[in-house]
Amino acid sequence: MSFVTGTTTAARTLLRSSSTAATQIHTRHVASACTAAQIRRTGAVSVRRSATTTPAVVVSSGSRYSFTTSARQFQEDHSNKASDKDDKPEGAGAVATRDLPLSPYGGRFGVPEQPMSTKSIAQAQANNGKRSPFSKAKDGVKNKVNDWTDEKKNLEKRKELLHDFQSGYFAEFSELSKTGSKLWKATPSMINPDKALYMPNIIGTSLKTSEPVELVDLLRGKISLVAISGTRFGEEHIESYMTPFLKRWPMTVGNNSSKVQLVELNIQENPLKAGLVRMMVPFVKKTIPEERHANYVLHYKSIKHLKDPLSMQNSYLGYVFLVDSNCKIRWGAHGPASETEVKTLLESVQKLSERGGR
Repeated sequence: MSFVTGTTTAARTLLRSSSTAATQIHTRHVASACTAAQIRRTGAVSVRRSATTTPAVVVSSGSRYSFTTSARQFQEDHSNKASDKDDKPEGAGAVATRDLPLSPYGGRFGVPEQPMSTKSIAQAQANNGKRSPFSKAKDGVKNKVNDWTDEKKNLEKRKELLHDFQSGYFAEFSELSKTGSKLWKATPSMINPDKALYMPNIIGTSLKTSEPVELVDLLRGKISLVAISGTRFGEEHIESYMTPFLKRWPMTVGNNSSKVQLVELNIQENPLKAGLVRMMVPFVKKTIPEERHANYVLHYKSIKHLKDPLSMQNSYLGYVFLVDSNCKIRWGAHGPASETEVKTLLESVQKLSERGGR
């Protein structure tokens, strides 16, 4: 009897202890749930897990949720997101302005040698003495053989081909997606004539006559805004400069007496695209006003040897250069025109006009 009584007492004690333990566990779960709910309402949670430690819950002020594990860290700041929304500029796709450098040559463009037309070069060669066609052909073959066997020239040609491969159209387009339509900034004023370089000569086809025309012949003795583009994207850029320029100095049909003019260069370096543009010349004539046909030049060859002197690093962009009566580049810009650039352009043309083009 005493054995049964003792067993019953022990069982009751065990049941009471189990009930007490269950009550404590339930109380802890309820407290944890309340604590978690309170944390979600009032503060931030930082859960740190480790291979050797148990998870710990730390309450801190603010709204930063930091989940740290032994392998990675993930942070989410709602307050920063709210401030980012407040600080975002108005307008879809707004981009913060970058502090752009000057062009690679400090705002100077062009070549150091004064350009000469092919007629002038031919005349100078004729004055040096006439040679027979056989001697000219012999010298030409000799020069080509020397070029083929010259190791230094072959290495330079290889570097040039590698550069062309690495800086193709896709690379230039990828560059635009990173840098935008401005690679460098224009100078706030004209370059002094003693420091300015010359505009190189480019031979192309006149839109008006379909005859060969040389750029140096169009520029000599006049103040010229030279606009260069080869894509529709670049045409939009040069239009932003040409429109205010033509409002101040309009062009008329058959008027060659004006000392201020606009010269447009359509550069097509890709042979396939050049062939398409050749077929579309009648359409180009319809889209370009008639008074601009005489100074519209089409060029169907590569100008890669001039891109570095003119700071034309990207073929998709449009470029403009202000050239004085001595064929010196006094100012240059590219991409979409800003108010400051348009103001500098118009003031510079006015100053050159008052000084007689110099």
